[in-house]
Amino acid sequence: MTPETRSKRQRWVIVAGLFFFLAINFADKALIGLAAEPIMRELGLTHTQFGRIAASFFTFFSISALLVGLLANRVKARWLMLAMAITWSISQVPLLVFATPLTLIVSRVLLGASEGPAYPVAVHALYKWFPDHERAVPSAVLTIGASFGAGLIAPVITGVIVHFGWHAAFVMLAVAGMIWSVIWLRIGKEGPLGTRAGHGSHGVGDADSLRAHPSALALPHKIPLGALLLSRTCIGSDLSGFAAYVILTMSTIWLPSYLVRVAGYSLTEVGWIVVLPAFGQMVVSPLFSWWSQRLMARGVSSRHARGTLGAAAVVASGAALAVMPQLPAGPLLIVAVTIAFSLASFTFVSGVMLAGEIVPPAQRGGVLGINICMTTLAGFVTPAVMGQVIDHAAAHVDGYRTGMMLAGVFSIVAGVIAACLIDPASDRRRFAALGRATQDTCLAQPLASGEQ
Repeated sequence: MTPETRSKRQRWVIVAGLFFFLAINFADKALIGLAAEPIMRELGLTHTQFGRIAASFFTFFSISALLVGLLANRVKARWLMLAMAITWSISQVPLLVFATPLTLIVSRVLLGASEGPAYPVAVHALYKWFPDHERAVPSAVLTIGASFGAGLIAPVITGVIVHFGWHAAFVMLAVAGMIWSVIWLRIGKEGPLGTRAGHGSHGVGDADSLRAHPSALALPHKIPLGALLLSRTCIGSDLSGFAAYVILTMSTIWLPSYLVRVAGYSLTEVGWIVVLPAFGQMVVSPLFSWWSQRLMARGVSSRHARGTLGAAAVVASGAALAVMPQLPAGPLLIVAVTIAFSLASFTFVSGVMLAGEIVPPAQRGGVLGINICMTTLAGFVTPAVMGQVIDHAAAHVDGYRTGMMLAGVFSIVAGVIAACLIDPASDRRRFAALGRATQDTCLAQPLASGEQ
């Protein structure tokens, strides 16, 4: 086996490890929603109280995504992911000893703090193995892993809840996290791209990336952080990602209860229904990623092939979410649920690819962490707001419907604005000019000193 063949096989082993890393991560997120009804009954919680407990997951979620994302610029991603997986497994332990609202909050806070950086660090690790023009498919595989955890194993989780109780479901996922940690300790490796030895002074990972994006040749090794975060592409991607995370949070926290309370399905039926959006995500992410890559190969700008396509997916999901409350239980409602909670997932793929275009590798981990910090604030706000809307409505059923409709309308507006803002080519030109200006200044200073 040649070194090149060995490297190609190794990088897909890493993709498989990252797939299950995110699958367990998102299963942990989905569990609280699937167990919402038995948890509220056993602990005597109102919808507002449950919403606050669910939101506690995001107390340090965003800030840890930011801090660990910045740390990923200095510490190997494989060790960061191992630490996260061990921590989120241990965080389930308090519920085995004493299940109260307080211990549930403590568990969710610790779980959120350890899971917050998971996606940006996983993407950062992935991009060390694949140059820009090859990232669409493996990025989609990561999103499929998240979808697999969030929905496809929902029947397993609900089966455990129904037959053994919601405590047992938490134990199951804690054990899964520890098993993954043992395997990752053996297979986890750092990729060759974007390391100090692996990238040039222009911040591009390898020769293939240079050929794929000639305009990236002029990018400086580092760009002022403020300029990156306030770029049109970052702001637009953050807005689109925030809306997509509103939809994701509604799916993981409130959709199971909505289907039970409003549509009248049993918990077992709900476990099978939520498989459909997960399956939809597993189809949409690679399909849209392939479409995006195909468009770019035909000369369509990444602004439209990635940015507009991702924003359009958010708009379509928002429209389906806004329509859902008007539909009775049955096939049309299930179709709306599938569309609403599947299409927007592509914006997570398009967002990281857009960031990869304008952010030098030396800053990528930090910027991805900051972007995730911004978008996942939706997870902190959405559960609590939805709980308030439900409890203050004339009837709980009306509150569920109003909350879903408001989330849908917000997503439509956010997606439209994001499509207008995203423009990576314009941002690259601006950063290239900034790099040239900085270089000219550095060259002029020694000359001025010599003349003196």
